[in-house]
Amino acid sequence: MHDCRVAIVGNPNVGKTSLFNHLTHSRYSVGNYPGITVEVRKGRVGSELTSDRPMTAIDLPGIYSTTALSEDEALAFGVLSGDDRPDAVVVVVDATNLARNLYLVLQIRELGLSCVVALNMVDLARESGMAVNAAGLSKMLGVPVLPTIARSGEGSRAVVDALFDALEQPCGRRIVDATPDLGELVEAERRFAQAAKVEDRARARWLLSAHVAGAASLRCADGEQRVLDSLGAARCEAAVQQLVALRYARVDEILAGTLPATTRAGDAPAMARSEKIDRLLTHPVWGFVTFIGVMAVLFQLLFTWSDPLVGLIEAGVGALTVGVRATFAAGLFTDLLTDGVIAGVGNVIVFVPQIALLFLVIGLLEDSGYLARAAFLIDRLMAKSGLSGKAFVPLLSGYACSIPAIMSTRTIVGFRDRVVTILMIPYMSCSARLPVYALIIAALFDADVRVLGPFTVGGLLLLSMYLLSTGSALAVGIVCKRTILRGPTPPFVLELPPYRRPRLRSVLMRVYDRTLDFVRDAGTIILAVTIVLWGLLTFPRVEPHQLAEGETAIEYSVAGRAGKLLEPALEPIGQDWRIGIGLIGSFAAREVLISTLGLVYGIENVEQDETPLRETFRNAKDPKTGKRRYTPLKGLALMVFFVYACQCMSTLAVVRRETCSWRWPVFMFLSMTSIAYVMALLVYQGGRFLGFE
Repeated sequence: MHDCRVAIVGNPNVGKTSLFNHLTHSRYSVGNYPGITVEVRKGRVGSELTSDRPMTAIDLPGIYSTTALSEDEALAFGVLSGDDRPDAVVVVVDATNLARNLYLVLQIRELGLSCVVALNMVDLARESGMAVNAAGLSKMLGVPVLPTIARSGEGSRAVVDALFDALEQPCGRRIVDATPDLGELVEAERRFAQAAKVEDRARARWLLSAHVAGAASLRCADGEQRVLDSLGAARCEAAVQQLVALRYARVDEILAGTLPATTRAGDAPAMARSEKIDRLLTHPVWGFVTFIGVMAVLFQLLFTWSDPLVGLIEAGVGALTVGVRATFAAGLFTDLLTDGVIAGVGNVIVFVPQIALLFLVIGLLEDSGYLARAAFLIDRLMAKSGLSGKAFVPLLSGYACSIPAIMSTRTIVGFRDRVVTILMIPYMSCSARLPVYALIIAALFDADVRVLGPFTVGGLLLLSMYLLSTGSALAVGIVCKRTILRGPTPPFVLELPPYRRPRLRSVLMRVYDRTLDFVRDAGTIILAVTIVLWGLLTFPRVEPHQLAEGETAIEYSVAGRAGKLLEPALEPIGQDWRIGIGLIGSFAAREVLISTLGLVYGIENVEQDETPLRETFRNAKDPKTGKRRYTPLKGLALMVFFVYACQCMSTLAVVRRETCSWRWPVFMFLSMTSIAYVMALLVYQGGRFLGFE
C-alpha cells in the first residue's frame, strides 16, 4: 500500500507541532514564539487514526509566508515545491487570529497541492465569543476546514479522514490562483519561466517574489538569477506588489464572509487579561526587575529543592562503591569499577536532580507564555545594540545545550546576523556547566547562608554565573556586530500569545526526555572518557617507596604529567595540575571535569573511604603548607573560566557544519579560551590584591 506523505505547515504559534506530536505520538518541544522548529521532522501517523493505512507526517518550520527570507522558510518552501514534494498539506491556522493566518493558506493553495485546513484553538475562540463559520470558510477556500484542539488531540481523526478523502481527488502539479486577474504578474511569470526554462509556474512565482524581497539567492540557480536581473526590478516589484495586495483583499473578503465584523482577536478575554499582566511584565523597568526576580527564584530552587535528592544519590553511590569493594578482590579490575566507572560517572549523576529541576521550571515558564515576554524585553536591549531580535530564541535554547541552539539560528535572516548569534551562543551557560557550578558553590562557599531574605549565597552565586554568561553573550554580539560582522539590523516581529495554564504532562515529558539525554551522555560519552582517563591516571604505576614525601603515584601517570605541564599556566588563575587534567577531559564534555576530579581523588585516596566529592573537594589540603587546596576565590576564578571557555568539541563541530567553514569554529575556540583565561586571571589576581586570599 502506498505510504502517503503529508506536510504540516502553519505560522509560528498556531499549534502545528502539537498536532504533529499527537498524530505521531512524538514528544518534540513546542513553544509560543518563532524558532522552535528549525528542521524537517518526520513521523508515522498512529494506526488508530489511519486504520492501518500508512501515512507519514512531516513537520515543517513555522513560516508566515512562502516567500523565503531565512533558512527555515526556504527549507519549508523547498519541501512543498520540490520534486519530492508531499502528497498533501495540512495548514494549521489559529481560530482566534484568522486575519494573520489566511495569507499563508492562500499561498499554499497556489502551489496546487491537496490541502486540508486545521482550524486550531477553537476552544479559545469559543471562550472569546468568536464564532468562526468553518463550513463557510471551507466553501470560500475550496478545501476542507476541520475544527481542532491540538493540545488535546480533538479533531485529529477528522483531519486524517479528510486527508485521505482529499488524496482521492485528482490534483495535478499546477498553480491554483486564489486571487483573480493577476494581470502583469502572470505576464512576468510567463516571461521568466520561458527565459529561465522553469516549467513549474509555482516556482517561477516564488522566485519572482523572493527576488523582489532580496532573498532569491537562497534557492536560485545561476541561470535563473541572470534572468531575474534582466527582467527589470521595477516591473517585477510592481507585479509582486499587485499580487500581495490582491491576496490581502481576498483575505478581507473571506473574513467578511466567515467572521462577524464586531469580533476582533484583541477582544478575547484571554488576551485582555494578558494585556493587563503585560503592563507590568513588559514594562521597560519593572519588566526587567521581574525577570531578574524570576531567575533568582529559579536558581534558589535549584539549591533548596534538589539538595536532599543530591544527598541521597551521593549516599547511593558511596554504598555501591563499598558493596563492589566488598564483593571483588582488591586489584586493577576492582579499582577500575570503583575509582573509574562508579566514581567517574556517579559524581556526574549526582547532579541529575538539579538538571531536571532546571528543565522543569524553564518548561513551565515557556508553556505559560512568560518566556515570550522575556524575548520581548531582551529584544529591546538587543535592537538598541544592533543585534537581531530573532537571536533571542537560540540564545534561550543555549541554556539547555549549544548544539540545538546553534541549529535554531536558521530562522535568522542574513548570514552575518546568523554568525553573530552562533558566536554568542556558547557563552550562554548550558546545562552541562550546571554541575560544575553546583560542585564548586556547594564545596567552597557557605551556600546555605541566607542573604536578602529568602535567598541564599548558593542561589545568588548561581544566578550571578548565568547573568554573567548572558551579559557576556550580548557584549560579544555587540562587538562582533560593530566590527568583523558589521551590517544593518533586520526587523523582528514577535507575537505575544495569551498567558495559558502550562500543560503539566507535556512539560514533564520534555523534562524526562532532556534529563534522559543527560543520563545517556553520562552512560556513554562520559563513561568512555572516564575509563580512558582512569587508564591515563593509573599508568605507568609507581611503587610507594619510589615517591618523595608528599608525592602521590598519580603525579607520575600519563595524565598527571600532562596536568603538571599545564600547571605553570594555571597557577596564575589559582588552579593546579588536578584541575588541568579536568580541563583537558572536559573538552569532550564539560561535565567530565566532575568525573575527572572524582577519579583523581578516588585514585589518590589510598585509605579508600567513600567520602562524597563535595566534601573531598572542600577538605582537600596542600601537604606542603597544610592550607586548603581550594578556596572560594579559586573556585570563583574556575567558575568564571567555565563561563567563557569553549570546552565542548561537539559545539565546534556543529559550528563547522552550520557555517560551512573552519574559520568560525577556530576563531570561536581561540577567542573564548583567551577571554576565559584573562577573565579568570583578573578575578583571581584582583581578589588576591584586595586581600581575599
